[in-house]
Parts: sequence; structure tokens; C-alpha cells
Amino acid sequence: MRSYSLRSTISAAALVASTLVSTNPVLRAAEEKPGTAEESRVAAAESEKENERKELDGDSGLSSILSRPLSSAPAAPQPPSRIRLLSPEEILKNRSHEIVLDADGAFVGRIFSITAEGLAPAPGMQVKLLTHGGLVAETMTDSTGRFSVSGLKRDVGGVVAIGPAGMVVYGVRMVEATPEQPADKEIDVESAAVLAADSALAQKLMKSAIGVRDMRFNTKLLVSDEEFPYGEGNIATSLSYDSVQIAADGKVYGQVNLLDERTGRYREVLSMKVYFLKDGEAVGTARVAPNGSFAVAGLAPGVHSLVGVGRDGVFGMGIEVLPFKAAAAGDYVPVSMFLTTEVAVAPIGAQNLNQANFDSYFGADSGAGEATDAVAATAAAAPAAPTGSGVAGTSGGGGGGASGAGLAAGIAGGGLGAVLGAASDSGLSGGGFSNNCPPTTPSQ
Repeated sequence: MRSYSLRSTISAAALVASTLVSTNPVLRAAEEKPGTAEESRVAAAESEKENERKELDGDSGLSSILSRPLSSAPAAPQPPSRIRLLSPEEILKNRSHEIVLDADGAFVGRIFSITAEGLAPAPGMQVKLLTHGGLVAETMTDSTGRFSVSGLKRDVGGVVAIGPAGMVVYGVRMVEATPEQPADKEIDVESAAVLAADSALAQKLMKSAIGVRDMRFNTKLLVSDEEFPYGEGNIATSLSYDSVQIAADGKVYGQVNLLDERTGRYREVLSMKVYFLKDGEAVGTARVAPNGSFAVAGLAPGVHSLVGVGRDGVFGMGIEVLPFKAAAAGDYVPVSMFLTTEVAVAPIGAQNLNQANFDSYFGADSGAGEATDAVAATAAAAPAAPTGSGVAGTSGGGGGGASGAGLAAGIAGGGLGAVLGAASDSGLSGGGFSNNCPPTTPSQ
């Protein structure tokens, strides 16, 4: 009797699949075509679910998918609940993270600390350059905080520096010099370090949420991948130190430029949160919207450490926060000549810095223990991000692939087992972003 019931169920599923494929032009096209560029992008996001499947409540996830009417399958593959992949034009791109290499494949940088008196050199910092998941260069800062590396090629990577002054972590895109973009700068990279007092907490935050491995940018490049933008405009915070100004509404605005580690082009942010640290405590936090924007309220003027953590990557650096229109009021003098209303930074992607190699760069004691209660309290008390123009959609954390498309594909595969597999494998987890995201630039 059980055997007969199972065969009947499978036959019914196959009949439904046949009917759907023959009547639904979307499913029919999916069967005829091996895979579109959009489906491949969704598939890349879907692979994130492999690391989180154990955390899911399988029954509730299965019920939420199977309860959807079969006729409501989306017209195009979409990522799971609360995650939205963006079109290239929706992603912020008005800042640059490029380093121009000279004829020897070299660049020169400088690391410093921010103090009440201004900038102080950061000597004795161990600087490591990471690309393709490995260490390609290593050096130390001198007494003036300067360092140099050579023998590099056009690539996407990250800079990690650890030492007495604290730590620096950020992503970069390295390009060869051209007549239009010559290698003529005395110093290519200027970076303020996460303060020593904040360094331990910064590492704990990073290790608590860093990706296990690269789950997004490890597939073959598609035509659609080449349609995303490169950065443009002013050099970003991680490459040329900024003083950021509190906006008229009391918030500090910023953008995270996530680099596709295959191309150096900017991509949507699916899983990242930023923290402002001061004196070893988290004093402000916000989730990053899919287009890269964020806003943090309630920050007092002064020197802070800015840290970004998530499965899309991590970053950390020092930043000076100034009151609204500080330069005009004359009450505060920025330690940098470049005063901006929006901070911008690129994280190191999960290919180059992840759970597997984090300790090898930061030490075995890095990130030991849980984030402090102060961080949890700050996160719980964080206000919802304001509504703003130019920021699209809702987003989530480290979820996976297209639940609706996964179900449709499972049914089209012609068996109940495929349906259940698609349902259980679909990405249903993630941090979940608010529908309301900060505007790209504050109006004043």
C-alpha cells in the first residue's frame, strides 16, 4: 500500500511538471536554454546556503515554499526572501579604490594613527598584500609609517596591516599605469589604522561573521558580470584618508564598494554590517543596503574605528568624525585636507580573507570569545535606517539562491524527490535588511 501511494505521488508530480512546462513560457524557456546570465547570478548567490543549511528550521522552510501556489512562479529567477540582486546601474560607484602600479609593479603606502593633535606615523606595522587567496607580498612600515611592495600585476586583492598602532584591513584594485593614469604619486595608499584600543573588538567582530570561503565570485565569468561598473570619482577613504562630516540630520553616511574579485567591478552587497568603535566599545552600527549605502546615527565628533563585517568581506580603519559644517564653524580643524560628507571603503572579499586563513594573518588569539555585551546592546538599539531615494529593494544576510526558481526547477525536473530537494536546499536564512535604506548623499 505504501509503495502504491508513493508511485501515485511521484506520477502526480510528474504530471504537474509536464503541464507547467508546456503551458508556462518561462519554464519552457528554462528547459530549452541551458541557463541565462541572470540564472547564473542567482545560482552564485544560492551557493551561500550550503554554509547555513544546518541553521535552518527545515520544516518551516519547507512549508513556506510548498504553500505557495504553483501558478505564482516568478517571471524571472529571483533570490530568496529579503535578498535582492541589483542591476549594474543601481550600485553606488562614485568613489575609486584603484592603486596605479609603476613599471616594476610597485606602489608606496603610508599608515598612521589619528590623535587629538593630528596624524602620527605608525612604525613597525606588518603589512601583507593578499590576492587569489594567498600572500603575495609582505613588508614592514618604517619610522615614518611608509612601506612599499613590488612585483605586482593587475589584480584585485586586499591589504592587511597589524602592529603597535592597531590594524588596517581593506580591499583594493591594482591597475597598470597608462598615459591617462600615470604612476606619478609619491604615496599611493594612505591609511589610518583602527585604534589599538579598538583592535581586539574589531577582530572579534570580524571573526564572528566572516565568510567561510568565497561563495559568490568563484564561477566562470559571464557577459553580465562584465556589465557592472568600476569605481570613479574621488579616491576612497581606505586609499586617501578622509575626515567625514555628520550630516544635517545627525547621521554619518557612507558606502561600501564590494569588489568582484574576478574583475574588480562593484557588485551588490548581500551580507555586511558596519560598526563605529570608540574606546573599545561599539557606539554605532547599521546594516549595509544592497546598493552599498549605510547611515549611522548618534555618533559624537571625534576619532573612531570603522569596521565592516559579513560574508561578503571585512574591512577596518580609523576615521575622524566631525560635527555638521565643522569647517565653516571653525570649531574643529580636520586632520586631513579632504573633508567629505560620505565615507567610502572596499572590503577584502572572502576569497582572500576568510575563516580558514584569518588566524594565519591576525594570530591564533584573534577574535577569541564572543563580541561584548556592548556590541549586542548597540545593535539592538540601532534605529531603523531612514527612507531615501536612489536605494532599491530589500536585502538579507548570507542567504542562498532562488527559492521560487528552485521549486519551479525541481518540479520541472519531473519528480517529488526533486521538489523536496529544491525546497530544502533553497536559501531561507539571512540577516534581513530593512525596507528603508539611507540616501546616497545627505541633503543639507
